[in-house]
Amino acid sequence: MKPLLLVLFIALSLSGCTLNRAGLAAMPGGEFTATPALACPGDTVTIAWDTQRPRQSSFCRFPNGNLPELQSCGSSLDCTVGGSICLDGYCNLCLAIADEQERRSECAAPSNRGCQPDFNARIRITPEPTPPLVAAEDIVEHRGERTFVVQETTDIAFLSEVADPEGNRAGHPDWLGRIDLNARVEVVDPELVRTAANAYECRGRASWPGTRLETLFPGASPRLRVLTVRNPNPFVVVGSIDGTPLRLAPREVRELGLLPQGELQAQPDADFLRTLPPVQCSAIFSSGSYPSAPLELTLGCTPP
Repeated sequence: MKPLLLVLFIALSLSGCTLNRAGLAAMPGGEFTATPALACPGDTVTIAWDTQRPRQSSFCRFPNGNLPELQSCGSSLDCTVGGSICLDGYCNLCLAIADEQERRSECAAPSNRGCQPDFNARIRITPEPTPPLVAAEDIVEHRGERTFVVQETTDIAFLSEVADPEGNRAGHPDWLGRIDLNARVEVVDPELVRTAANAYECRGRASWPGTRLETLFPGASPRLRVLTVRNPNPFVVVGSIDGTPLRLAPREVRELGLLPQGELQAQPDADFLRTLPPVQCSAIFSSGSYPSAPLELTLGCTPP
């Protein structure tokens, strides 16, 4: 082999043995939520995550629940190793591990359950809350919660990496990589306006399907209320909101003070529809279209 080719071969071989973690792609899956997602200033927000990484006995640094072998049991009397207990039908000695992080991440409880890949994460909140988030760094749990007090619209990032320091993940390359998850909390201050489309559809007959307020305002804080509803249309709109009949003149604003839940249904008044060109709508034929009946709803916060 020529010297130049030999040098190139050695360089490529060495580079192939190096794991560049900066190049690890973000992994799919996992759940990350921040509730309430639609909040008031001063609300306590709960951040929750679950990486949903698979469990394997080979992932445990302390196999068999920190025992020489997997042992089934009916009670702790069946567990022969001193200090071990019967946990969900298997003897377990994880409590003997002094290091709490190792006990939680490297020892299976119950013993047959297996462990998830080694893991380290941090939570980044922008803008940073006051007081700062507690225990935002060096998170080793694949599933957990944190809380903070929100004052303004906030972006939350869960930044993590599945690591393999012991080499005990060999054979599972699909389970190595970053787990990057994101959530956003929108703060209503002082008000938020959203529009319910109430769009016309021909479904065998003329119809204006309703809108769930929980869908229009998902993840709303218990402190939020629908303060008003406004008809922006040049015609009368009729319908109901959370079962209460509704009739709004053109441009009319109605005070409500309702929780953002229940169904809103609205359509143009029948007297107005009779002034329009004919529309045909049946199961086999449709011609023409009626106008939609959008309504504007204003959301605001009640005092804490």
